[in-house]
Amino acid sequence: MSRKRFKEEQIADFLRQAKEGMPDKALCEQYGFSITTLRRWKELHDGAIRNKLKKMESIAAVVYLAIIATSVLLAIVFDKVVGVLFIFLMLGYCVYYIVQFRKVSGLFISGDNVFLSRRGLGASNAFYLFSWIFVILFTLFIISSAAVGVFRG
Repeated sequence: MSRKRFKEEQIADFLRQAKEGMPDKALCEQYGFSITTLRRWKELHDGAIRNKLKKMESIAAVVYLAIIATSVLLAIVFDKVVGVLFIFLMLGYCVYYIVQFRKVSGLFISGDNVFLSRRGLGASNAFYLFSWIFVILFTLFIISSAAVGVFRG
């Protein structure tokens, strides 16, 4: 097996420079590696990020299911108010998931396309969309409840 010519930190720096807009050909000439090698590094990096996003999605599935099941169980066993209060945990996790998803997906794309990471890479991740929908609906519910309370008293 051949010895690696570049350390992982150097490769990460090369990928960062490429992501920031340095032309591939200039980068390869400056540091002395081929465009094929750079493409391979990019594919490995992109694959690692895709795997991280898939892992986040599978963890989110378990967490969301657990929160919903626990909330329903608490509402049945104790009181509906107890079950509803547990939904605040869902809101917290939704916000956490949105932040983490945007951070990880931001690693995947180039710096000039930051808008894509804010959208969630086209928002093809179901839990990313679910989290946004939940946060928006929760916020609308709180606003409408506050408005009804103001008009009543």
